[in-house]
Amino acid sequence: MPADEIDTETDPRLFVAQLREIGISSNRIRSAILDYYRAFEQRSAWARENLLVSGEVEEYEDRLADEWNRYKDVAFERVKNDSAEDALREAGVTLYNWAEFETGKIESLRIRARVTEPYVLRGSFHILADTTPEPRVYWHPRFLARLGKVLGVAT
Repeated sequence: MPADEIDTETDPRLFVAQLREIGISSNRIRSAILDYYRAFEQRSAWARENLLVSGEVEEYEDRLADEWNRYKDVAFERVKNDSAEDALREAGVTLYNWAEFETGKIESLRIRARVTEPYVLRGSFHILADTTPEPRVYWHPRFLARLGKVLGVAT
């Protein structure tokens, strides 16, 4: 658990902004933040205890990003240049729900066969969604185009 209270409305992290952008509820955002912390802490513990093979986390993240990219193409297939915001959010929620609930059923997306805790996978997606300057995964079809606005950068 984080030391401070979780404030889903003002959390400045990129992965949280992305979830707000597709209209995810505060309770689900809170769960996402907890998954992020748990995955980050687990990775840190593995690194401190020298339990990671060189490049293992990077290869794992590459597998997640590749699988995300494949499903993104499916989830965003019907998105057009003139799609309404509701349709864009719906496509983003479809992609996010897949990452949150369906990927845990895919054994090849585990960092290791015996690591079955869902927060490792879910939190790893949030870590990828928090990468700067550009996230490796995102949920809203127009998120990259809106990145400057979300970060409060004048474009």
